[in-house]
Amino acid sequence: MVAKPAIATGALLLGALLIPAGAGDWNQVPSDGASVAAVGHSPEPPHSAEGHYAGDVIVFTANQGWLSRIYVLGMDGSVINYFEYTYCIFSDLEVVDNEVYVTDWVAPRMYKVDIETGALETVIDDWSLYYLYDLAWDGSYFYAKEWSLNRYTLEGSSAGSASFGETVRGAAWDGTHYWTLNDAGELKRWDISGWPTIVEVPGSFAPPTSVCRGLWYDGQYFWTAERLDGVIGRIFQFQPNGMVVQQWTAPAFAGYAACVVTLGLPGDVDGDGDVDLIDLGALLAAYGTCTGDPGYNPAADFDESGCVDLVDLGALLGNYGV
Repeated sequence: MVAKPAIATGALLLGALLIPAGAGDWNQVPSDGASVAAVGHSPEPPHSAEGHYAGDVIVFTANQGWLSRIYVLGMDGSVINYFEYTYCIFSDLEVVDNEVYVTDWVAPRMYKVDIETGALETVIDDWSLYYLYDLAWDGSYFYAKEWSLNRYTLEGSSAGSASFGETVRGAAWDGTHYWTLNDAGELKRWDISGWPTIVEVPGSFAPPTSVCRGLWYDGQYFWTAERLDGVIGRIFQFQPNGMVVQQWTAPAFAGYAACVVTLGLPGDVDGDGDVDLIDLGALLAAYGTCTGDPGYNPAADFDESGCVDLVDLGALLGNYGV
C-alpha cells in the first residue's frame, strides 16, 4: 500500500493541484506523485466583486488511482472550481451547518472541507478501522460503516459501534431513519433509535442506476452519483422511490458522491462580508436587467436565474444588516 501522509487530528491538509478544468477533462488515470500545495481553479463563474462565488453549489467527489478531486459546480452543472489531492480516495459526503465533510475510504479518515480553498481539516482519524466508505449525520453523531457501524461526535471522538452486516457504499439521514446504499443497488432504511440495536424498516427501493455510489439527503430528496471507469457518469437528485427529479452530467468519471451547500452571503453584492446600503444600491442599479443587458450585475443575481429580480431583492433584504 502506498504510504499516506500522517496528519494529526485537527490539522489542516493542503493538497490540491491547479489543472485547467472542464467537463470530462479528467479522463486518464493519473500516475502517483508527491503531495502538492493547495491551489484552486475558477473558470469564470458568477463571483462577487472580490472574486468569491455566492449561491448554492453542488459538491462532487471523484477519484482515479491514488488521486481524488473535489469539484464545486454551479446548479447548472458547470465547473466553478476543483481541488486535486494525492494519496486520497474520497467517497461519501455529508453536510452539517453548511459545512462539507468527506470520507477517505483507505485512510481511514473523515475531513471537513473548505470548498473555497480546498483545505482539509482532519476530524476522524481512526486507525482501528481499515476503511470508511460512507457518512451520515443524525444531528448528534456521524455514522460510518466498516465491519460494524461506528458513530462519532462532531469533533471526531468515537461514540461506540453496533453490529451491522450490511454492505454500505453511501449513507444518509432523513430526519427519522438512517438510509444505506449497498452494492446490490438497494436503498434501505433503518431504525437506529434503540442504538446499538439496528432494525430494518420496510420501504427499500432502487437508486436511479445500479452503479450509483454515495448518498445524501437534502431535506426532501436524495442525491447520488454514478461511479463509472472511463465513462462520464451522472449526478442524480431523486425522490424516496428512485424517481429522478434532476440529473447533471458529471465533470469527470469515477465519481462517488454529491451534495449541495451555499457559498457566500446572499445580498453581499460587493463581497465585503456584510449586507448594507452599498449592496442595496448596487442591486437596485441592476434591478430588472438580465444577462446581456447593459448594467446587468451577476453578483446581484443571487439565484443565478439570469436576471436581477424580486427574488434577488428579497434575498438581500432577508440578510440586510448581517
